[in-house]
Amino acid sequence: MSNTLITIIAVIGFGLITATITMIMAFKLLRNNRQKQNLRKSILMEGIPAKAVIHEIVQTSPSMDERPGVRLDLTVTQGDGRTFSSTVETYIPVTLIPQFQKGNVINVRYIADGNERKVEVEDAYVP
Repeated sequence: MSNTLITIIAVIGFGLITATITMIMAFKLLRNNRQKQNLRKSILMEGIPAKAVIHEIVQTSPSMDERPGVRLDLTVTQGDGRTFSSTVETYIPVTLIPQFQKGNVINVRYIADGNERKVEVEDAYVP
C-alpha cells in the first residue's frame, strides 16, 4: 500500500514539475515573439527609409493571417549611396506578391544596431 502511495505521489509530482516547465517555456516564447513584433513595428515607424533590390525571394513554411511567409535576400541602398546586404523574413499580403519579385526595388526601413543593420519591408504585414 505504501509503495503504491509513493508511486502516485511521485507521478503527480513529476506531472506538476513537467507542467510548470512547459508553462514557463510557453510564456518565454510568447514574450520573445511580442518583443520581436515590437522591434519590427519600431523599425517601420522610426527607421531610416531606403530602397532595396530583391535578389531572391523564397516562400517559407509559416504564414500569418493568410499571408505567406517569405525570406527576401536584399541589397539595401542607403541615402548616401552606400549599400549593404540583408536577409529579411516577413509576411506579405497576397495582393502585393507581384511587387515582390526578383530584381524589383522595394521600400524598406532600417536601424543600425552596432555593426548590424536590422531591416524591415515597408509593405510587409505586421500584426
